[in-house]
Amino acid sequence: MAKLDAMLAGKRILAVDDLVESRSAMKKMLMILGANNVDIAMDGDEATEFILNNDYDMVISDYNLGRGRDGQQILEEARFIRRLKATTTFIMLTGENAMDMVMGAIEYEPDDYVTKPFTIDIMRQRLTRILTIKEQLKPINEAIDRQAKAEVIQLCDEYIKHKPRLKNRVERIKGRMLMSMKRYDEALALYDGILEDREINWALLGKATCLFHKEKYKESKQLLEYTIKEHPKYVQCYDLLSKIHLKNKDLKSAQNTLVSATHVSPKQVLRQMELGRIAFANQDMAVAEGAFRQSVKLARHSCYRSVKNYLFFAKSLQHKINTSNNREVRSSSGDAFKALEEAKTIYADTPEYVLEATMIESTTYTNLGKEADALAAANKAEKMLAQINDPSSAQLLAMANVYIATKQHAKAQDLLSTVSKRKDLSRSEARELDRTKGEISEQVVRQYTTDINDKAIGYFERGQLSQAIELLDQATSYKEAGLAVLLNAIQVKITYMDQRAASRKMLDEVDELLRRVGDIPPSDDRHQRWLLLKKSQERLVRML
Repeated sequence: MAKLDAMLAGKRILAVDDLVESRSAMKKMLMILGANNVDIAMDGDEATEFILNNDYDMVISDYNLGRGRDGQQILEEARFIRRLKATTTFIMLTGENAMDMVMGAIEYEPDDYVTKPFTIDIMRQRLTRILTIKEQLKPINEAIDRQAKAEVIQLCDEYIKHKPRLKNRVERIKGRMLMSMKRYDEALALYDGILEDREINWALLGKATCLFHKEKYKESKQLLEYTIKEHPKYVQCYDLLSKIHLKNKDLKSAQNTLVSATHVSPKQVLRQMELGRIAFANQDMAVAEGAFRQSVKLARHSCYRSVKNYLFFAKSLQHKINTSNNREVRSSSGDAFKALEEAKTIYADTPEYVLEATMIESTTYTNLGKEADALAAANKAEKMLAQINDPSSAQLLAMANVYIATKQHAKAQDLLSTVSKRKDLSRSEARELDRTKGEISEQVVRQYTTDINDKAIGYFERGQLSQAIELLDQATSYKEAGLAVLLNAIQVKITYMDQRAASRKMLDEVDELLRRVGDIPPSDDRHQRWLLLKKSQERLVRML
């Protein structure tokens, strides 16, 4: 076995700790043990920057780094941006003994996990053990870093044959590599062979994963349920089991499975995001709220930060927001506004995200009963939507719902008409279109056009004919416009032409309105007015 000082010499090492004394002590300890090239970082952000710009042979990071990224997030981000090579050693240090923190870190599989406080002798023993193994596996890990998958398989076979002490580790590497190459039958045979000798949790999960990819969902499910029973802390099994429930369209079981997983390991952000998504689809807003709250918190300084976390968190809070103004309502609405404001700040350069956040803001005000604020936010969203080139159907439908909530039914009808003409609607969009149309009844639109008509009459009586025409054009653009609205529109246009000059365009508009009115029988009080308007239209046509 090589001596530790020889293994550390020449290695580029990064040590991360938020405490000055701990950083200095760690660097001093590593130098005593034989290291001669050690960088130090004071927090997760600085560590990530170091990793982005340098190739390290070893990273030793404390788990708790104060505000910002923690040690787990350094590890997950380094893997996400592919800056942590297979040949690199990552060691996590922690004084934490809370199960959620320990499980969260272990899930990302650092090479070792050392509990603080520790002596230099303990560190010597741990480093010697892990670096010896790393050195022995170096040819395989170098092939992994080169993406030379066939070579990795070949080397694994040689190691299994000639280096039995490393067999367990190498078989695990080989199984993962075979699955990454979609060679599921070979991987399945490998895992079956391992399980014949002894039961290992990762081999059980590997076999279940192969069965899943071979679409043998029933067998995979049974194996996962057994593995969870025997190894309840092996949380990756819950994730795959949830996927099987989704394949079987059993969203409730998928949700319950992930809830169980988050009880074991609540700090895995991708799992919280998936739980939130499924719970929201199930309309279980209490669970969705908790999951998205965690997602926002855990991903804030993570590579997995997503605008959807903020938006869906705000949406999931709406079930608690109403006009009662009690403590829960104030707290929930405050959380929603805070999340939306943070989203708008972070994603200020992405108009689509700011638009969606503003629409949810309007909805929140509506639920609070603050109509003026809801309308103001809706107007902001309207301007943002107008600036987006070719908005999506989802955006138009969302804006239509905001219009309905703020009693702007005519505008909603406009957007729904636009969406209805599109040929590429997804099933969910088509369902949402039908649902939203149902929100706008004929009676509601007719009442809206009547309100516009009343305003137009005021303009007409004051002699402001152009303004009256503009409003009545808006009212008559809907097929639900009532007879009184149509007759008023005809009268205003005829009066306008009498005072100024007749035009073919406006006469055609009057003709179309008369066609919509149809025949009014003598028994109707409006019959005489209708006759006079028809005669006036005919007179203007002759004069043209």
